[in-house]
Amino acid sequence: MPLSRDPQRLEPSVRARLQALRRLASQRGLSFILTSTLRTAPEQEALYAQGRRPLQEVNALRARAGLEPITEAENRIVTWTKVSMHQFGLAFDVALLDEGGRPHWELAKDTNGNGRPDYLELGELGEAAGLQWGGRFSSPDYCHFQYTGGLSLQELLQGRRPGEPSPAEGPPQGAAPEPRARTITHFIRRFLACFPLRP
Repeated sequence: MPLSRDPQRLEPSVRARLQALRRLASQRGLSFILTSTLRTAPEQEALYAQGRRPLQEVNALRARAGLEPITEAENRIVTWTKVSMHQFGLAFDVALLDEGGRPHWELAKDTNGNGRPDYLELGELGEAAGLQWGGRFSSPDYCHFQYTGGLSLQELLQGRRPGEPSPAEGPPQGAAPEPRARTITHFIRRFLACFPLRP
């Protein structure tokens, strides 16, 4: 069974921002599909094991999580965290679609012909829609978007979700800092490092 791609499994505050991103992307001639929404803890554990543990162990974890087995060539790092915002319904991953409607992960691709790489453009549109874009992470994840509403991981683990009233002890901490400006060259280098060439 593949990872969930159902937007209804996202928290309402994230779904609203996803819808805004779809509208903004459509206005720029960009289309995308969801590749992952809500993840269970066993799914995240199996994904984290990829590229870090032997294939047999990875596939055992994938089987326990209800995921299909992978090959040795696919046993590469696909996530940088053991606890993901996906597990709280606060994150989603996307794949942009090329001119033929097929998913692509080519950083330099410019399907709408405006001279800007599509993934960079989509990331900026996501930020305009109020999302945090994984392309700004210290270990970039260019297909990832999330919204925590400024809640810390500790608050999320305690069951808080964006849009809920703050506890009596004060406002939420851990709001994301303003994104740093990056050059397109830096963006391309970091993106390509995430997707090794396949034969």
